[in-house]
Formats: sequence, C-alpha cells, structure tokens
Amino acid sequence: MKRVLIVAGLILVLAAGGVLAYVRFRPVPAPARGDPAIAAAVAVGALLRSETHRLTGDQIAAVLPLLRVLRDTDPNDVEPSRALAAEITRVFTAEQQAELARLREEARARREERAAQGGGPGSGRPAVRDRSELRRRLLDRLIRRMEELG
Repeated sequence: MKRVLIVAGLILVLAAGGVLAYVRFRPVPAPARGDPAIAAAVAVGALLRSETHRLTGDQIAAVLPLLRVLRDTDPNDVEPSRALAAEITRVFTAEQQAELARLREEARARREERAAQGGGPGSGRPAVRDRSELRRRLLDRLIRRMEELG
C-alpha cells in the first residue's frame, strides 16, 4: 500500500510539473495575428494604394462607416470584429479579392525569405507594446485617408 501511494504521489508531482512547464514555456501567440480589424484595415489600405484594383467611390462610402464601428469595437470582442471585417470584405469585387490573395502570398514569401536569412518575424520593425493601440492608430489613419478621398 505504501508503494502504491508513493507511485501515485510521484505521478501527481510529474503531472503538475508537466502542466507548469507547459504553461510557462508555451509560445505566446502574436495578438495582432488573427485580429480581423487589422486584417481588414490592411486589405482596404492595399486596395486604396492599388493602381488597377482601387476602391470605387461607392465602395469607400460602404466601407467607411463599417471601419468607424470597427475602430470603436473593443479589440477583445473578436466575434463582432470578425463580423464587421467580413462585411467589409463583401464589398470587394472578385478581382479585388484575388489581388489581395496575391499580395498576401507575396508577403508570406517575403516573411519566409527573411526568416531563412536569419531575420526574425518582426526584423527591422519596432515592437508594438499595445496591440489595441496599433489597431486604433491604423484604423484612425485609414478612416482619415478615406474621408479625404470620399
């Protein structure tokens, strides 16, 4: 009986150690990655800069109020942000969506190349401490730019 208790105690200690090691050493996901507001803002910005797939006046008029609501949405409320980002992308034409897919692929290839050359994922860029601040600044700039255009 004593042996069984010792083995059970040892198993509990090892399990607790495993849980603590997992919690302490697991990689922390980058909060901006997967943020639908940032993804939508980057997509709109790319289309505003595009020579061949630029947003039309009607598209700007449709997207602008959605961006304002997205800016004022709590970054921790992922579902409302995701729904607003989906509404924004529905405004894009099939050609614009294809262009965005091409640009995403190019960006992914550049990241992989930079990582293969020894540069980190954020190499050359200052670290952003507060992702909600990044989100707000990005959306504010985009909204101002669109207001100037439309």
